[in-house]
Amino acid sequence: MLPRVLALVLLALPGSVCGPTVENPIEESLRETILAEIQTVRRQAGLEPLELHPALCEIARDEVEAVAASGGTPGSAGHIPATTRRLYRAGYAPHAWTEGSLIGTSDEGILDQWRRARPEWFAENVAGDFEHVGIGVARHRGRPVVTLVMALAKRTVEWRQAAPLADLPAVRALVLATVNEIRRAHGRDPLTADGMLDVAAQRHAEDMQRRGYYDHDSPEGESSRQRVKATGYKGARTVGENIAKGLFTPDEVVHRWMNSSGHRRNILTKRVTEMGLGVAVGVNEADELEVLWVQVFASR
Repeated sequence: MLPRVLALVLLALPGSVCGPTVENPIEESLRETILAEIQTVRRQAGLEPLELHPALCEIARDEVEAVAASGGTPGSAGHIPATTRRLYRAGYAPHAWTEGSLIGTSDEGILDQWRRARPEWFAENVAGDFEHVGIGVARHRGRPVVTLVMALAKRTVEWRQAAPLADLPAVRALVLATVNEIRRAHGRDPLTADGMLDVAAQRHAEDMQRRGYYDHDSPEGESSRQRVKATGYKGARTVGENIAKGLFTPDEVVHRWMNSSGHRRNILTKRVTEMGLGVAVGVNEADELEVLWVQVFASR
């Protein structure tokens, strides 16, 4: 979210975020007032302020002009998917978005008019789980017309989901506990955690994420056994490795491995006694959040 000082700058310079400044200064002032009122409502609800976003502003401007021209909210069966596609084309991948328009009775207290006219929409959206906003302002027979478009980015939700993975010791403990629960159910001895195997797994996960590949062998041909040996792990009799790519929980990634014959074999084999785990979180070349998992098994 934007620091409060920067948010105030954006209020003073709306054209820098939402495109060309509205030619009518009264309408521009109304838009700034509405944004300030929205931030007040959210602050009182203990929520972060919304940031103006150019893609949402463009959609809001187009919609408010259509509403002002017709005197009502135009809509069609294809409006929602068309707007979603438009957001993607503008480089904004939404997790959720909403849109609403109001023809007010006066410029004073637009949000209060909205709260009275559509209380449920107001509560769910103006004070909802969104982070960006676009505001369109126009006139219909002298009355103010306002369109709000609010959205929550997919990336934001993904980072929220990935946040627990930052506690790597806890993630490792959960994966090991899940693996051992499965092994016990199949009559296998439990595995123990090994710090050097953790290092081998973490190095490989981070290397794959950093260099954009997904394989058991590095581009130079380094194998899982070589990576384990490089950590100082002595006398490795058996080495196995599972990898996965996806925003999973510790329990989910283990069960996904169990649904694959090769990965399942590594988890259930009697030939290993120790396990290590690595998790790397980052943004790939396609500008997508990426989580890479590496599970290493060995015995001395």
